[in-house]
Amino acid sequence: MNFRNITVALFAVTLLAAPATTLAFNDSEADDTGFQVSRFTNEFRGIQDPAKAGLITTIIRIINALLVLAAIAAIVFVIIGGVRYITSQGDEDATEQAKNSIIYAIIGIIVIILAAVIVNFFVSQVG
Repeated sequence: MNFRNITVALFAVTLLAAPATTLAFNDSEADDTGFQVSRFTNEFRGIQDPAKAGLITTIIRIINALLVLAAIAAIVFVIIGGVRYITSQGDEDATEQAKNSIIYAIIGIIVIILAAVIVNFFVSQVG
């Protein structure tokens, strides 16, 4: 095993664990009666009128939507690269192109995640 394979495996495990850590919540705040949906939905105000939301809020929503679309596209490219790798049938050029496609898509996902973090950080500092 080389360093590249280990790095890719660790990155894949990290991506698989991300939803669990994102959705985790503090058990000490949980009620004895169980999960209460109203506790989490009280802050939801419904879909706001874009005219009342303000320019900055609208721009932030558009940027976040574009980041989500870019992430979906990158995931599709990872899948396409995987299919191309499987169907390359030992052809070295096709295998290399498929590997490059997967690597560039993973780099794209990392850049998208970093862009989302940077945008949300600056928004929280400004707003």
